[in-house]
Amino acid sequence: MLSWFEERLIVRARQGAVARRSRGVAGLNAAIIPPAMPGSVGDAAMVSATAQQLRGMGFARVDLFHGSDWPLDARIDRRLPAERYFYGASRFRLSRLLPALADYSHLFMLGADVIDGAYNPGSVNRRLEVLREAAQMGCICTILGSSYNNAPEASTRASLRALPAQVAICGRDPNSHARFTSHLERPIELTADVAFLLDAQPGHVDAMAAIAWIQQRRDDGHRVVAVNANYLHAAKVPGLREGLAKLLGMLLEQPISLLLLSHDSRTREPDEKVLADAVAQLPAALQANTRMLATPSPGAVKAVLAQVDLLVTGRMHAMILALGGHTPSLGFAYQDKFEGLMQLLGLDGQAMLSTPDTLATAPEAVAAQAQALLSQRDTLRQHIAQAMPAALQLAAHNFSRERLNLVPSTLDAA
Repeated sequence: MLSWFEERLIVRARQGAVARRSRGVAGLNAAIIPPAMPGSVGDAAMVSATAQQLRGMGFARVDLFHGSDWPLDARIDRRLPAERYFYGASRFRLSRLLPALADYSHLFMLGADVIDGAYNPGSVNRRLEVLREAAQMGCICTILGSSYNNAPEASTRASLRALPAQVAICGRDPNSHARFTSHLERPIELTADVAFLLDAQPGHVDAMAAIAWIQQRRDDGHRVVAVNANYLHAAKVPGLREGLAKLLGMLLEQPISLLLLSHDSRTREPDEKVLADAVAQLPAALQANTRMLATPSPGAVKAVLAQVDLLVTGRMHAMILALGGHTPSLGFAYQDKFEGLMQLLGLDGQAMLSTPDTLATAPEAVAAQAQALLSQRDTLRQHIAQAMPAALQLAAHNFSRERLNLVPSTLDAA
């Protein structure tokens, strides 16, 4: 009986939303569906960059389909508690969400690295259901540049295939574009990750303090390497914690200082704790040449990473923020997403990828790889700088004015 009642609520909510929609949408109003819960600098970078881009394109209102506070670098007008449906699966919650869809001219879903169902297929399917409902009401819907791995989960693949043809799907690298096209058998837009568009925030208090420390270390004759550890790798790969400590020790034995970058704080053992535990295994003299950067601002992270000599990271968005400042990066690849990023920037022949297993079993090889990249720093920076305009153009293509129907008359009306 409850299920029948909930379905009736959904039907009535849908009918009410369609009726409201028939009276028109006032101006350019957008909503963003985030890929996950707050806590990741990468997710905050994508949400912030999307909001910044939409504001610059003339959108009067930008809302977020997440109800609680989320530290972002961009203003959000209204927060809707859609996560209660995305993660709770209550059809009643869906009926409460549907009427809001009538208010938006555009809806943007950040598919990131979750769209293939690698982490929480149910929440992805429920996000796609909301996107499908909005598209059927006449909202212009886009899945922003996303990765797609080699073995997508079946139910999310089916949900993607069931989307109306007018929903644009963007692949954020050549590999993902090819996989989307093969698995979904529909047109896919080739783009780059929206985080490339994020504005750096060098005036952020966290950025200013970290940049001052970097300059001090350089004055002392040190190069500065930023290091991020992915708590998912630490939890799943035996020996990775010990390998990380050995890697840090080998780097610190050189005239190198380490900026420890915490990227994700969603669990009881976040990146920051994994890094701190590794540093705690080192002699005090080596620990003195480290500093932790745990800021919620992705723009501050981007500003700081532009100043270091190299980033070593288990997080792809940390790498994107570093590359945006032309800083070479060594990434521990997983989920089939780093390789496409390298290809996008013409860096696939530069030995800038390793694996979590290599860090666990052969940290000396990772240290040698990092040293080799440091020796090529200037050449790599020049290459990245030359490749970045094309990457930024692809990232901006997520928001193609033609595809979003932003003709001059629409913008004038906004």
